[in-house]
Amino acid sequence: MTLNIKKLCVGADSLSDLYYRQKQIRDNLRSTVHITRMFPKRFEEVLQGGSLYWVIKSKLCVRQEILNIERFIDSNGVKRCKIELNESLMLTVPHKERPFQGWRYLETKDSPQDTRIFDIIDDNSDQEMVSDLHNLGLV
Repeated sequence: MTLNIKKLCVGADSLSDLYYRQKQIRDNLRSTVHITRMFPKRFEEVLQGGSLYWVIKSKLCVRQEILNIERFIDSNGVKRCKIELNESLMLTVPHKERPFQGWRYLETKDSPQDTRIFDIIDDNSDQEMVSDLHNLGLV
């Protein structure tokens, strides 16, 4: 069974913010990665098609497919976890989330539906409308 991870996108105010942060990482490392401290115990389930769902401004609103997860030790000798991600940002039906630390597992059955792929050139203003419709229980 596929298992997902949800994580707060700390410091990002928008999807564009997340896009440009990841673009900078891609330009330096030639891949889209997210570094975190803890390694998921259920990583085998996550690697069976799981995604990383990002929470931006208290809304779970975008996901990225997880391609690989590996342990490594950083230059300071600290154990870390590197999550390699597909560079495409898939917009989802926004879902309100309470703050939490670190990351949490997210069962596929509890994951929001995809709406479309994020396009940095598009103004993505309809995503706010989808959020409003969801809050009204219409989506």
